[in-house]
Amino acid sequence: MKIKNCYEKKFLAEKNILVTGASKGIGREVAMSLSEYGANVILLARDENDLDAVYDEIVHNHKTSPMIIKCDLNQLDESKAQEIVNVLSENISCLDGLIHNAAILGKMASIIDYDLITWNKVMQTNLTSSYLLTKFLSPMMEQSTNPRIIFTSSGVVKKGRAFWGAYAVSKTAIKSMSEILQDELEPISNIKVFNFDPGATRTSMRAFAYPAEDPKSLKDASSITDYYLWMLSDYSNHTNNRYIEFNQD
Repeated sequence: MKIKNCYEKKFLAEKNILVTGASKGIGREVAMSLSEYGANVILLARDENDLDAVYDEIVHNHKTSPMIIKCDLNQLDESKAQEIVNVLSENISCLDGLIHNAAILGKMASIIDYDLITWNKVMQTNLTSSYLLTKFLSPMMEQSTNPRIIFTSSGVVKKGRAFWGAYAVSKTAIKSMSEILQDELEPISNIKVFNFDPGATRTSMRAFAYPAEDPKSLKDASSITDYYLWMLSDYSNHTNNRYIEFNQD
């Protein structure tokens, strides 16, 4: 799908949108773009210094005041998820968008050689935390008029690849979870659920997975933010396509 930017400035004004993994890479660029269009962005990540840097840049460039939630998703459980709900409820009346972007690669290894500690960490960070945040935040989303849940996907969901291990399994499971959520939520609520595959993008995770690849041959993370804007906009209200892929043609 080819997306063109045709949005009015501040079309996301008064919208409360939470972005996980907001301190680096795709999550950072998405948070910047949402702020540019007026959203009240909730930045969630584990590194406080990186979060502060993104916060300062948003305040300086876009004159908005994002909210910061410091959270290591590898440690997220039901109690901590409820704490996030409590913090948000004290500051906002509804949640208009939930963008699941945070993920870790783990390591490149065969399934047979994969160690359980790393496996569980990848599953917790990528999959279980997304489940918990969706479960606990969906009541706040139901208070919005046009809410969206967006999962950042990966090409590995199309076909399993050797040595991608827990990352590929977690992303495939997330795609399945998003499809289940579509069937469960969309008939009874106004929540719409999307998966977005950004394709090969210049990030630190990509560099780790492909150390010999020339990063200059890859698109910058800022070039894909229009897709997130489209999914959050009224333009996506009537599409039946819930798995969106970046198209550079």
